[in-house]
Amino acid sequence: MASVCEVKKEVYVPSPDPGVAPSVSMTCIGQGLRREEIRALVRSSDWSDTVRRRTSEDNGRTWSEWELVYEQTPTQGEFTQSGGPSQRGTGPYDSVSGRLIKPVFQRVVQGDPRVAMKVIWSGKRLFCDHGFYQLSDDDGRTWGDARQLMYEDGPGFNPDDWGNSDYFRANEMYIGRAIAVSNGTVVISATAPVPYRDEEDEKVPSVFPNNYREGCVAGAICFVGRWNGARQDYDWTASESICLPRRVSTRGLVELDLSELTNGNLLLLMRGSNVGLDPVACPGRKWFSVSRDGGLTWSKPEDIRYDTGEQLYSPASISRTIRGAKTGKLYWAGNITDAPPDGNSPRYPLQIVEIDEDGPSFRKHTVTVIDDRNPARDSEHVQLSNFSLLEDRETHEMEVYLTRLGARGSGADTWTADAYRYTLTF
Repeated sequence: MASVCEVKKEVYVPSPDPGVAPSVSMTCIGQGLRREEIRALVRSSDWSDTVRRRTSEDNGRTWSEWELVYEQTPTQGEFTQSGGPSQRGTGPYDSVSGRLIKPVFQRVVQGDPRVAMKVIWSGKRLFCDHGFYQLSDDDGRTWGDARQLMYEDGPGFNPDDWGNSDYFRANEMYIGRAIAVSNGTVVISATAPVPYRDEEDEKVPSVFPNNYREGCVAGAICFVGRWNGARQDYDWTASESICLPRRVSTRGLVELDLSELTNGNLLLLMRGSNVGLDPVACPGRKWFSVSRDGGLTWSKPEDIRYDTGEQLYSPASISRTIRGAKTGKLYWAGNITDAPPDGNSPRYPLQIVEIDEDGPSFRKHTVTVIDDRNPARDSEHVQLSNFSLLEDRETHEMEVYLTRLGARGSGADTWTADAYRYTLTF
């Protein structure tokens, strides 16, 4: 196979203490050379604390002092809020509105978040997920109020009552990526409950987020926004929804990645999961759907394959697409395994591959390993996932920031992990 890039790997932030892992998110803000780095400490699954940020105006040559965002996640009575509106992060620039638009994920948890993240796997859900967006008219230096995305009637978020039971279960979604489309609209993707009734299929155990709502599975929808200058906001239209049966993905379609192809079609790449199913009969894969009308309707989900027609395997893990400014090509970064994975595992190696946009498919001969498990040093539990990906706006090198969770073992050792930076030169 021909490598699409050279890869340099280095420790970026070492583990500060046993059982504690640093997480790193690096982002280009706006259209210039401004960067934002966010670091946090991770001690348990899907939860972090001690969140700090710093910014650079010159592409990382110099940095501001670290600013503490919060020591512990904000609470209100027995409820804890993760995510939500903030002055952090960024989103795509929309030339029609002259604004950046940032998708915002919010999770409100009842009780101890660490408990909630454990009992979810036994079918008890003590939290709700919702999606918002924020706008910036000064290239991401400040952000306006959060505006909630809705696909059904229901109360909006009340900042004085986080635990409103009616709010908890209305308009639930796990928000995905946003893009500004060449036709003058913006599109935001999201996982949401989609009605799906099949007597035999309902015998397959549902795993979060397939249990968002009775009679539903976790499918995908998109919100298509057109700028309304009079209102200084977007007019939104919810797309038709798509989904997979439980017998194909027991956790539905999640962690959606949205991109525009060179022919103007939109590509939605999605994570599925075969947890609880026979991994050989129902292998873990990534799924895709294409829209030919700007995101309003979508093709039936199919598993993404190589341009040779061969099936490829991928665990339940995040992935990202990015178009290279230097090459003009669309790339996908994520985990591809040699054998059928079982649920979330294994989450190695981590690869980047060029997308054949006519397929769409992955060009097999371009699959390039960013990192892999080293059996001499890494435990079998190492996770090469949950990464941030960006392109340097001066050199056009790509950068991956990833914490190698599980490299030293499982259990408490999972979190004794270092954060790495990978530089990809094309």
